[in-house]
Amino acid sequence: MDKQTFIIAGVIFIATYLLATAIYFLFKRYITAKEATLLQERVRLDDFRAHLERQLMELNLKFSVSEGKWKELNHLVLAGQTPKVLPNMHGVTSTFLSQHGINRSEIKVDKNLLFVITPFHEDLSDEFAAVKEAGESLDFNVNRGDERVEADSIFLQILNLILSSNIIVANITGRNPNVFYELGLAHAFDKKVILISHHSSPIPFDVQAKRILFYKDNEELKAKLTPMLKEYSKN
Repeated sequence: MDKQTFIIAGVIFIATYLLATAIYFLFKRYITAKEATLLQERVRLDDFRAHLERQLMELNLKFSVSEGKWKELNHLVLAGQTPKVLPNMHGVTSTFLSQHGINRSEIKVDKNLLFVITPFHEDLSDEFAAVKEAGESLDFNVNRGDERVEADSIFLQILNLILSSNIIVANITGRNPNVFYELGLAHAFDKKVILISHHSSPIPFDVQAKRILFYKDNEELKAKLTPMLKEYSKN
């Protein structure tokens, strides 16, 4: 190879290297920008979801200002808390689980796991903190579905938490659709469920519906929930 050919080959090599490097950094910049855009979109959607959930809760609270209105809105929940002889749901639930890649026979119930079904927005974060404090005082490991995503999706994580939990606390304040869906799953899988709901009026709901824990503030929630958790953990 003569000197001129060697120089041309070197120039081509350097040009190719520089072009490949430029393409790499441009592609990396594109991916970074794409990820940033997706992250911004996710944050926007999370904020929008929280806004809708808050509006839904406020609307439902307006429609449940009296005992009669509350019972009218929550008649299905009240009916679900009445002991009944249900048909064998094993085949139905097994099909549902297999469709999501879960074998229930492989799920082990953790006697110390307390799963909390609650809306994922700040309006009820203090209530979750109260439930968490009550549970941890009895050595429960208290989890909420959005705290740590380990499964392929948040739904699969929630489903696994429902199946593996010993006790489930469901906050039905505001009649959040996701809460009711997860509550339906918990009932279908015959889990031990404690329903809690805030009420802002002095109506003694806790006397009228003894299987639902009503509270006026977080201190009352902790005071009522702690002995219930202790009782449920013995069964």
